[in-house]
Amino acid sequence: MKKLYIIFYCLIPSFIYAQANVSWIQDTRGVSLAVDNSNNVYTVDYEYNPAGDIYLTKRDLNGNFLWVRNFDQTDNTKWEKATWVSTDNSGNIIVTGNLMSGYSNPVIAASIIMKFNPAGDLLWRNVYENSFDGSYTKKCLVDIDNNIYVLGAGVSTTYGFTTKVTKFSPSGTNIWTYYNGSGIGVPLNFKFSLDNKIVIAARSVYGSVNGYAKLDLNGNPIWSIAGINSVSVGDAAGDASGNTYITFSGNGTAIRKVDPSGNQIWQNNYNITAQRIEVGSDNIPVAAGFPYPGSFGSAFVKVDPNGNQIWLNSDADGAYNLMLHAQLRMDIYNNIYLAAGTMTEMAICKVNSNGTSAWTLTMPGSYATGFDIGTGNNVFVTGGTTAEISQTVQNVSLNLTGLPEGLWNQTTMSPDTVSICLRNQTSPYSIVGEAKVKLSSNGSGILEFSNTPGGSYYIAVTHRNSIETWSKDPVSFITGTIKNYDFTSGADKAFGNNMLLKQGKYVFYGGDVERDGIVDALDISIVENAASVSLSGYVVEDLTGDNFVDVEDLSLVDNNTYFTVSSILP
Repeated sequence: MKKLYIIFYCLIPSFIYAQANVSWIQDTRGVSLAVDNSNNVYTVDYEYNPAGDIYLTKRDLNGNFLWVRNFDQTDNTKWEKATWVSTDNSGNIIVTGNLMSGYSNPVIAASIIMKFNPAGDLLWRNVYENSFDGSYTKKCLVDIDNNIYVLGAGVSTTYGFTTKVTKFSPSGTNIWTYYNGSGIGVPLNFKFSLDNKIVIAARSVYGSVNGYAKLDLNGNPIWSIAGINSVSVGDAAGDASGNTYITFSGNGTAIRKVDPSGNQIWQNNYNITAQRIEVGSDNIPVAAGFPYPGSFGSAFVKVDPNGNQIWLNSDADGAYNLMLHAQLRMDIYNNIYLAAGTMTEMAICKVNSNGTSAWTLTMPGSYATGFDIGTGNNVFVTGGTTAEISQTVQNVSLNLTGLPEGLWNQTTMSPDTVSICLRNQTSPYSIVGEAKVKLSSNGSGILEFSNTPGGSYYIAVTHRNSIETWSKDPVSFITGTIKNYDFTSGADKAFGNNMLLKQGKYVFYGGDVERDGIVDALDISIVENAASVSLSGYVVEDLTGDNFVDVEDLSLVDNNTYFTVSSILP
C-alpha cells in the first residue's frame, strides 16, 4: 500500500458574517462528514492508487487532530473508494464505500461497510456483492437502535439492476435487502421520514426520468412512483403523518404531495429549479436548488401542507452564485442549510425559517461535498478541506402576565411558578423553546428562551394544578427584544377563549391536579383525600395558594368538574 501523508495546519480565519464565523479550517479532505453527540468530527476520504485505502479521520470540536484510521487492503489490482460516513448513538462510526478494480478504467468489484469504535478500533468489516456486477453503495443511515441502512444499486434476479437498500444489525449481520421492482432507476438519495419510514429518490440510467419509493424499516415496500419526466434530479421527504413530498423539474419546480399510500394529493409548480427537499419539525417542506434552469446561485421555497407558497427566496447567496450543490439539511429551529461551492471554495448558505437570508460563508477547499450540524448548532463542512462554522443564536424574551384561578383574589396573586413552551405554529407544534418563571403578585414575569431564534410561536402555559392554556394565535418574537403578552386582558387571548373571568381579570382554569387536560372526578378525589387529612405545605392539591388543603380547594375543583373544564389546544 502506498502511504498517505497528511499535513495538518491550524488557520485562524477572519471570516465573519452576522452571527456566524469560520472558527477553524484544517487541511483534511473528505467526501462525507458526520459528527457525534460530543461534536467530534469524522471525515472519510480515499487514496486513488493501487492498493489504496479508505481513510477515516477524527477531530475534536476545536479541530484538533485525534487520529486517522484505515483498513490496509494490499491487493495492488484494487483500491477502495469512500462514499459516506455516519455515527450511531453509542459514538461508533460507520463507513461505506466501494472496492474498485483497475486504475485507468476502474470498475466496481464489491461493496464495503465498516464500523469503528470512538477510539478508532475496527469493530467489523463486511465486503459484499463481490461479483463485478456493478453493485455499489452511495449513502448510509443509522436508526435509534443503531441499525444501519445502506443505499446503493444492485442486481436482483427478479428486477435486474435497480435501487437497493440493505439493513445491517449493529453487529454487522445482514438483516434484509430491498430491491425496487417498479423501475424507479438508480439511487440519488434516501432519508428517514418523520413517520419513521424510509423515502428514496432515484433516476433512470438513460433519459431524464425520476422515480421515488417508500419502505418501512423491515424492508417492506409501501409504494413506488416511476416514470416522472424531469430535466433535473429530484428528491423526497416525508412528514409525521406519513405524507411524502417529491420534487422534480416541470414548469419551474414541481412539488407533489402524496398520501401514505403514494396517491397524489396535489402537485404545484414554483418559480425555482429545486433539486432537493426537506421537511422540518413543523411538518412543512422546504425545497432548494437554483433560481432557474441553467443558472448558478441558491434559491429556496417553503410551501404549506396544502401547497400554498409560504415564502420564496430566489437569491439566498447574493453575489456568490453558488454551484455544485451537494447536500441540504435543516436544524432544530427549521432553518435550512445548503452545501455547495464556487469552484475554488467550499460554501454553506443558510436561510432562516422565515425565508430571509441568514448568511453565506466560503472556505478554501474547492467545493463542499458534505456537512453536518452539531449539538451546539455549529456547522461542520468538508470537501477540499474540513472546517467549522460557529453561529450564535440570539435569545428571545417574553414578559408574560397570567393568573391561575385559585391564586388570584381580586387584588393580588399568590406568587407561583409556571412553565412556558414556545411551540411551532403548525402540527405537530414542536417545542422550540422552554423556560420557567415565578410570577409576581400581579401575575407577571419575564422569561428568556435560550438558543431560540426569532419567529412566530404559540405560547403554551402550564401550571402545577391549572388547565394548560395556549395563546389564541402564534405570537411574533424578535431576537434581542422582549415580547409582551397579557392573558388576563381578555378571553380572546387564549386559544378557544378558554379562560374564566374572575373579579375583573381573565384567569387560567384551576383544578387539573392530575395534569391530564381535564378537571374531573379523579381531581375531586385527589383534593378530597388531601383535605380529609388536612394536608399542608406547597402541594399540588392546594389550589388557592394558602399552603393548606381545605373546603375552598374542594369547592374550586368541584365547580370546574361540573362545567367539564378541559384544555382546548390547536
